Amino acid sequence: MADANSLVLRSKSAPSVPLLLSALVALTAIRLFGLHVSSVDLYYDEAQYWAWSRDLAFGYFSKPPLLAWVIAALQPICGSGEACVRAASPLFYLATSLTIYALADSLYGRKTALSAALLFAFLPGVVFSARVISTDVPLLFFWTLALLACVKLLRAPDWRWAGVLALSLGFGLLAKYAMIYFLLGAAVAAAFDAEARALFRRPQTWAALAVAAVMISPNIVWNLSNGLVTFRHTGENINGGGLRFQPLESVAFVVSQFAVAGPFVFTAFLALLFRARALGREDRLMLAFAIPPLALVVALSFFRGANPNWAAPALISATVAVAAWWIRTGRSRWLALSLGLGLVLQAAMLIGDAYADRISIAALGSKADIYQRTLGWRALGQEAAQIAQAQGAATVATEGRAEMAALSYYLRDKPLAVFSWQHGESARNQFDLTQALSDNAKEPILLITDCPHRERLAAFFGSVMRAGKIGVRSGPTSQRHYVAFRLEKRLRPIGPLAVCGKAGD
Repeated sequence: MADANSLVLRSKSAPSVPLLLSALVALTAIRLFGLHVSSVDLYYDEAQYWAWSRDLAFGYFSKPPLLAWVIAALQPICGSGEACVRAASPLFYLATSLTIYALADSLYGRKTALSAALLFAFLPGVVFSARVISTDVPLLFFWTLALLACVKLLRAPDWRWAGVLALSLGFGLLAKYAMIYFLLGAAVAAAFDAEARALFRRPQTWAALAVAAVMISPNIVWNLSNGLVTFRHTGENINGGGLRFQPLESVAFVVSQFAVAGPFVFTAFLALLFRARALGREDRLMLAFAIPPLALVVALSFFRGANPNWAAPALISATVAVAAWWIRTGRSRWLALSLGLGLVLQAAMLIGDAYADRISIAALGSKADIYQRTLGWRALGQEAAQIAQAQGAATVATEGRAEMAALSYYLRDKPLAVFSWQHGESARNQFDLTQALSDNAKEPILLITDCPHRERLAAFFGSVMRAGKIGVRSGPTSQRHYVAFRLEKRLRPIGPLAVCGKAGD
């Protein structure tokens, strides 16, 4: 598949793998060190994934199971502290960057491969993501590995690479259902490339798809036995509060991609899209796998808000295509600018995370405390533990997913049972499925809530006493406020808790 330019770039003077490996390992070590000095609490999504890792299953309310398995696998080695829960992220990104090197080397040669791997490692979205744990992290690795396997299979049938493709697709789907975009990318590639079409006529391809289907089948069975909760939740995420034509949301999503990919990389990617017909086969192949995630999310964003990371898989082949274009056209200064920006952001993130509880930017008004969403959760756990001890409570309950996730994690070493008191008849999260407050909960129960009204609680308990107020700092100028209630003498079976303000309060 390599053209004359690619062959030139494979010269002996091209940078070596040891150089890249040294740089990426050093970067990974710095990122792991940054996790250890970070003062950022586990965000409630992260705490939720940790909670899942304590109850391994083939599926969970909002996501497939792979991330929970990864966290559980690392815990005996590293522990359950915040840095250890997040440690898989920089390690996965190390593996992804190295796989991008192999992918770009197969298509363009070693010089482009080195540039693409480093460029990806310092993309703003990657710099941000490497300090948290999320389902996108393993997804991007298995997407890259599947793309490498496809490139290898385009050249010749090979059962070994078919096996790599199978495992990559299977584990990718177990990481996040967005892996299905990969098949759409293969279909787009087949639309313009005869060899890509030939892939769908080979037994290796169909065997890989069959193995991937077998790998995801336990998750499908789990969903069937749990009312298809993950699929329904995914559908609700897509539908949001209802689909309404909102073109400005689409503009906002596109603009967000300049932040995720970096202004230079995303601008170059758009330029490549506009000149796609004049590009070589390798470039068009990479664009084919970048277009479906972006196109689908842009289309969706016309009708509801879309999170910037929803098209994350597009970053892989977009980065490779942009790096190749810059190298062969002598635009290395744009590569240098992108890497420089990534280095500055990496340093800023390391410093910011270390001093997160002291950072406030007054010009942002109510959002001055930029770490507000990720601070205060540890303090909430500490306050809850102190009040529970003072009240002689062995059970702690709460009614919000964020608070439930935080309390599950930050009370993990306390002799306290933590439960979710759900609203409505149907579960709203994994905690409602597996840790719902029931009649068997040992009294007295300490309820941590942001609702100050006691009447809705008196419908279930004969004794409802305020046990204190909780105010936790979420930054230099912001706080979260809760009320603690001591509940005893259950009057009737525990049922759905009325929404605050809707129970005659």
